[in-house]
Amino acid sequence: MICQTAWREWSSDDWVPTVSNNMPINPNQLAGSLQRGLAPVYLVAGQEPLLLQECCDQIREAAKKKGFLERELLQVERGFDWSALQQAAAPSLFASQKVIDLRIRTGKPGREGGKELTAWAKAPDPSMVLLVSCEQWDASSRKSKWAGALEKAGQRIEIWPVKAGELPRWLEHRMRQHGMQPEPEVIAILADRLEGNLLAAQQEIDRLALLKGAGRISVDDVMEVVANSSQFDAFTLAEHMLAGNLKGGLRIAAGLRRMDTPLPMLLGALTRELKITESFRLAMRSGESEAAVFRKLNVWRNRQNAVRSAARRLNTRTMFAAFKQLSLIDRQSKGRATGDPWQSLDTLLLLLSG
Repeated sequence: MICQTAWREWSSDDWVPTVSNNMPINPNQLAGSLQRGLAPVYLVAGQEPLLLQECCDQIREAAKKKGFLERELLQVERGFDWSALQQAAAPSLFASQKVIDLRIRTGKPGREGGKELTAWAKAPDPSMVLLVSCEQWDASSRKSKWAGALEKAGQRIEIWPVKAGELPRWLEHRMRQHGMQPEPEVIAILADRLEGNLLAAQQEIDRLALLKGAGRISVDDVMEVVANSSQFDAFTLAEHMLAGNLKGGLRIAAGLRRMDTPLPMLLGALTRELKITESFRLAMRSGESEAAVFRKLNVWRNRQNAVRSAARRLNTRTMFAAFKQLSLIDRQSKGRATGDPWQSLDTLLLLLSG
């Protein structure tokens, strides 16, 4: 059972949380948390841009309603001066309450940044709301001291990618929020066209709501309004490749070809994933600890099942043939071998689906 957090209303002279909470929440729980009260610190992290943006928007809007009218944006990049955080916290001319919007894209504030954030968390300023957002979020960031300190001082919202199997339900929920009642085939079409791109999915839903309004949405409505906005990328193809999903892999490869995706970038991603799988497979055969190998290879938790499954399914002969095929595709893409590299890519997917 998740321990919910409740903060009572606070002012610059009086703030004490009524319940201590060390459990992260997901984006669906954020609205309820904000209704119960505003925390002095928020940490929003995850690799889904739409959900990250929506969570931060909700927090900023809730803070504005509580009188936090000022906002200062700090973007952490290489060479960032962490004294800027203390400068942002200095009283302003009008002494109004402020939101400090601190964006750490990599999820890695560094040693100095970690110390500054930990120190802030120990004594949050009641006239400030510190909003920390991270676009990248791996195991080391989740377990870091600074992240734990921010969570203890306020609230952590962790965002996980919407998986392909979860996308239909996500789409239907979003459409019904607009009063639309989609036919089952509508959801299937949208999921197929918009896989891997929630931002495009939301944009298309907004367009449907604007042009068609509330009520029943048919397949004809979708075909009339929705553009083919699928975001086919190299890593999505790699996921299908590791899973042995031939149908999905061929569909995405065709989309990448239509988009004139540079083959060197694509081959780099596929080669990296196969090398990780092969390294994991060999390590397991040598009796190494699975957890230690995943840490060494920097395989995140949400990708571990895919690597584990592929390593069990693919043998030495298949892996050798796959690397040989990748080499052929590379030579074909550079004009050093005859044949169509995209057709050879399809052959690679067929090989790995066995």
